[in-house]
Formats: sequence, structure tokens, C-alpha cells
Amino acid sequence: MSRNINISSPPAPLLKERGEATANKVQGEGYRVHDRYWQPYTVYRVPCTLYLLPFTLYLLLLFCSCENRELSADDPCWDAVAVEVIIHWDGIDPADKPQKGMTAHLFAQNDRSRYERANLPVDGGRMNIPVNIPYIPLCYDYYGNEYIHFHNENSLDLFEAYSAPATGLYNSYGPNSAMNRAASGEPEEKTVFEPYPYNFFVTRNDSLFTVLPLPGQTQYLHFYPQNVLREFTFLIRDVEGVENISSASGAISGMSAAYRMSDGVKGSEPATVLFGNLKGRVIWADDSITGVFCTFGPADIEHFRNRLTVGVVSVRHGYYYGTWEETVREQIAGALGEHGTLEEQATWRLSNSGYDIVLQNEGRLVIPDEPGDGTFIVDVGDYDNVVVPLPVR
Repeated sequence: MSRNINISSPPAPLLKERGEATANKVQGEGYRVHDRYWQPYTVYRVPCTLYLLPFTLYLLLLFCSCENRELSADDPCWDAVAVEVIIHWDGIDPADKPQKGMTAHLFAQNDRSRYERANLPVDGGRMNIPVNIPYIPLCYDYYGNEYIHFHNENSLDLFEAYSAPATGLYNSYGPNSAMNRAASGEPEEKTVFEPYPYNFFVTRNDSLFTVLPLPGQTQYLHFYPQNVLREFTFLIRDVEGVENISSASGAISGMSAAYRMSDGVKGSEPATVLFGNLKGRVIWADDSITGVFCTFGPADIEHFRNRLTVGVVSVRHGYYYGTWEETVREQIAGALGEHGTLEEQATWRLSNSGYDIVLQNEGRLVIPDEPGDGTFIVDVGDYDNVVVPLPVR
């Protein structure tokens, strides 16, 4: 014989056998059969918020993935539109264009710590950008220069490119060295590497860029990068014993070692730039030494001293060096001109024997035919051992 059992309301006799009361049940409790007796158990109700947890996590991941990240055309973001970025190279030698492409970096106008960034081919590409947000567009050569590094990349106001630090003995004898700064009142200079290759392309758009939700319409963002590094040439006349030189390098003090990306202002802290490590940067012939060095430009042409040092290795014996300071700063200022344009520099060279800096040796650098006391200033040991994996041009 079978009977229907209502498990939500157990028979009173069974409860009484267990000595359990038949009081009103609390909501959420029920009963089940166990060992022929009815036993109470609790029914746990799942809060509604737990059902929303997966959806909440999805929205959170989506938001985090679309803010402050490197974007590509294959990773579309919520409320983002694919924009065609076009990079123009007007007046730039195609051989100088960065082989590893360019980086587009857009900072939100109202929150400069929020940005969108994408590594693009050298002539541009597609970039996904959120709509209805005014951006300050920036484009630069992120991977192209061996000795330019970056810091504070997440903030437009603090974003800076800087020359890689170098070890060297030059500053022990430089005009702003520790032994001289007490008398001069000038800070000690750090030593940095010359940028290589000798280009660093940057462009900042003056106008804001806002992507609009326009279905079916292609929107474009244009950049026109320019090289922000400056090269200065020099000529030293009447050098004795140039036929005994096997290699040469140098250093120039009072140069800027940093570049502020938001407005293109050079860093004001002076640095000594080591140059000439690669073949063809310093040349000797016909009792003269010529060379070229590349920097962000002088740190402060009005207040810091610019001292040029050239050190050579003799084929016979030792290291020799010469230093020049008189008129160096004035000639660099003349090469920069009033507005710092390349046209002004070209005009200056035409009036200055074809160079930015022309100096008379006046016995400062002599390379003897016979072995003698050689002295070196530029740390050729550490500096020349730096491996540069790029081809020499």
C-alpha cells in the first residue's frame, strides 16, 4: 500500500516520536526523511546579487581593457571607433625613417593620466579610440633610438625622453666637476651617451582630436614628425702629429640630456655628452681634426659653460687629449640663431668656414712621434666597449 507524504509538513506522530515540537516553521526550513524519521533542514536562499556577479566582472574587465592600454585594430573596445592614423614624412630622407615604426600616444584633455597608445607602422595604421573624448595627440619614435630612454610615460605633464647615462672619467676634469664646482658654484654634470642613430622624431598636434560616433564614415588623424635632435660640427686647426692617431673620440659639456614631450622644452640640467665612438664621427687629416656630435641642444646657452674635449689614441703610445672652451659657447649660440632653425644653422656654417665651431689648436693637442707620457680624459675603456648592434653608416 502506498501513501502520499507531504515532506513540507511531516506527520505529527513521527515528530512526536522524536520529541520534536510542532511549532510554526520558520521560512526557509523544510523536512526530509532520514532513518525513518523526519529531520529538519535549512533551505539557503541565494541572494540576487550573486547572479549579477559574472556580469559585473565582465563589465569591469571590459572597462580596464579599454583604458590606458596599447591598442590595435584587432582589439576593439567598447564605444571605440577605428581611426586611420596617417604619418607624413615631408622633407625627411626615406633612409632616416624609423625602421621599427612610430608610436601614437593620445592623452585625454581632462584627465592627462588617461591615454590611448598604439605602435604603428612607420607610415601609420589603424587605431581604436573611444568616442566623445577630447585627446591631445602625440606621435614619436619609441623604439628607434639606441640611447634615448623614457620615463613617466603615463602622464603627459611629466612624460620625458632622456639620454642614456654613461660611465666616464671626463667629468673628473670637466669645468663642472666635483673638484671645481665649489669655486664655480655650478652643479656637477652627469655623463650621457650620444643618441644613436642621430634622429629622434616627435610631433605634437596643437589642436585636440575627438572621435565622433559616425557609423560608416572613416575618421583620420594626421601627424607630421620632425627630428628634434641637433648635430653640431667642429674643426680644430694646426694639430701636431695627426698622422700618429689611430682613433679619436670626444665630449661636449653643458648640453641638455632630456626633452619634455608635452611641449618640446629641453631639460635645464647640464650634461656631458660622449661622442665619436662610431667610425666616421671624428676624422683627422692634414693637420686638422673634424667631427660632429648630436644632442638635444645646449641646456642653457646663457648660463652654462660648453667645453669641447677631444681625446685620441696614438699608434705609437698612449692617449692624448686637448680641451677648448673659449668661444665654444658663443659659436654654438651663433649656429642656433635667433629661432633655432636649420636654415639659420646653414647660414652660420657658410660664414664660419663650413662648420658650427672652428678652433685653433694652439698646442692643446700634440701627438708625438716618439713614445711619451700619454694622458686620457674620455673613458675609452668603458665607452668603446659598448656594443652597438646597428650598422655603421
